[in-house]
Amino acid sequence: MKFAYIQDMVGNRGISSYRVTDGKAYSFDTDELYSPNFSPAGLNEECFLNSYNYPFLFNNSHFIEWSEFKNDLPDLDLDLIFLVMERTLDREDEFPWAKFSNIREKYPDAKIVGYVKEIWVGQPYDYENPKHKARIEFLKKCDAVIYNVPELESAPQFKHLVENVGKPFNFVSLPQNIDYYYDNFGGDKDLSIWEYVPYQHQRRYRTNEFAEHISKKYDIPIRRKSLLPNQDFNHLHIIDFVKQWSSSLFHFNLDPIEYYPGNQIIQVISTGSINIGGVNDYHRLLCPETATCDLDILEKRFIEYLEDENKRNEIRQKTWDRLNKYFSFESTRQQIKNIKY
Repeated sequence: MKFAYIQDMVGNRGISSYRVTDGKAYSFDTDELYSPNFSPAGLNEECFLNSYNYPFLFNNSHFIEWSEFKNDLPDLDLDLIFLVMERTLDREDEFPWAKFSNIREKYPDAKIVGYVKEIWVGQPYDYENPKHKARIEFLKKCDAVIYNVPELESAPQFKHLVENVGKPFNFVSLPQNIDYYYDNFGGDKDLSIWEYVPYQHQRRYRTNEFAEHISKKYDIPIRRKSLLPNQDFNHLHIIDFVKQWSSSLFHFNLDPIEYYPGNQIIQVISTGSINIGGVNDYHRLLCPETATCDLDILEKRFIEYLEDENKRNEIRQKTWDRLNKYFSFESTRQQIKNIKY
């Protein structure tokens, strides 16, 4: 499969175009190993996160940050393109190079799959917004459409998109390098609680309150990310951050917002830790046993896992199996193979 993932613009500018050969990322047109400057996007040249893992699925694949090339797209022989157009939609005067026709003309033999990377599913939602209408027109031109969060199917905004585009929509998960995470961070766990603190305050909910309660009641230490006043929230490189939280057996994350994907739980399960709490999409998909913010239910579950090693092993195996079913490289390749055009 000759594959490329093309994104119109990367907001944080921490990702440049790259190619993947034999499981490692290289600068786009050199033999220099490449890893993102923005550490939350990837650990190193072997392990990226979220959408940036797609090129790792097929050897000699590429990620193209379109704004680097503009009208001078690279010469590649491609079979399949995942195309994201978000930041440039309805901004033709600012970004005249960002035309779907430029991709189609440059890569005439490739199937072009529009990728719904993100969609706001909170309230309110303006269906008359020019950007929303521009997205519909963009997706109409694609050969098919993919999305990465199964729970989107029930959102009225998503249904509106499907009805108006009139093309097949296919679920293709965000691939996770599960084996890399387990091999490098899946060692012995300390009997401790990691209190996960997202950047957005509303997503923290009662995580701190619950962690403190459990810690005091059952005499279990809490660990959390250090953050000084006025310190950059991403001051830790992601490898150092993963090393910290993955050393704890229990990972508390009571994120109450249902429409967020919940990418953190994918990494947590990959390392063999046990996630407690939260109702993000992937929480409900991968660990429904603890996908709640009800403190009484969570404490009962926690006691089961704390006191019974068989229960701990059972939930770790169940979540591992679900993770492989949806997010492993092999399962994602199969989802791509099954895309309906």
